[in-house]
Amino acid sequence: MTPDKDNIATFVEVMRRDSLAAAARHLGVPKSTVSRRLARLEEQLDAKLVHRDAHRLTATPEGIRFYESVVDAIDALDSAVAAIEQSTTQPRGTIRITAPSDLGRMILIPQLVRFLERYPDIALDLVFTNRFVDLVQERVDLALRAGPVTEPSLIARKLLPSDFRLAASRDLQIDCDDVAELQAYPFVLYRKRGQTQVIRLEKGSGETHETVELTVSGRVNVDDYTAMVELVAAGQGIGLMPELHAAEGEKSGRLVRIFPDWFLPSQPVHLLYSTRQLPERVRLLIDFLCGSLRVPGESAH
Repeated sequence: MTPDKDNIATFVEVMRRDSLAAAARHLGVPKSTVSRRLARLEEQLDAKLVHRDAHRLTATPEGIRFYESVVDAIDALDSAVAAIEQSTTQPRGTIRITAPSDLGRMILIPQLVRFLERYPDIALDLVFTNRFVDLVQERVDLALRAGPVTEPSLIARKLLPSDFRLAASRDLQIDCDDVAELQAYPFVLYRKRGQTQVIRLEKGSGETHETVELTVSGRVNVDDYTAMVELVAAGQGIGLMPELHAAEGEKSGRLVRIFPDWFLPSQPVHLLYSTRQLPERVRLLIDFLCGSLRVPGESAH
């Protein structure tokens, strides 16, 4: 018996999300429909594809082999359908995006305004928050995040590097010639643990590469770099902050760079999404942001 395409596509979504419920939410059908399609596919193939119990879902060896043999074909079919739809209709619908508040304001907003002007039938639902957002559970299409990608199930596109730089208020009197002497000055700390914080700075590259570890302390600890900029500008201490924040503070005249040759290695800004089966409107936004923001020479990961 020839397997039904909808049953195969449903199985692929279950495998991607390791959950019948999550696959059902993504496909917009009841969980019972997903379960029925999966059972029907196993009947058509005369093979057990997944083991299910009350707590988890595990693919069988046959299920893994079948997934690997059909996933590219399902993706190609979805892309072909999306291309036909795009050629006959204007992209429309809502895109749900999450980002930390500061990255949303500094990076996304200017680009999203241009995107909205280009595509008048697309709407945006913006979730700017510093808490962790589960893209699948909260039905979010895209996330902008800085730092290493810690969720292997997500697809990541590298947009920007983000080196960390030292900055201080123009009014803070710093009188030292060696970066190690900064340990004597107060810092505005980011998510410190304990009474002090160790920061590892680098300088140069190749044969001239240097590193230094500073043990620093301060009276103020923050979990938001916009707040750090405000506190550093107010003279509460030195800040080790992303290049974007340091540059904005310097441009406004509120901050100055100190020891500009020293930096914390890059924590790239990524665009993340949970599946390659994307509506055309989401693909358009991904391509738009990658084209607008990616530094020349940077590649997707």
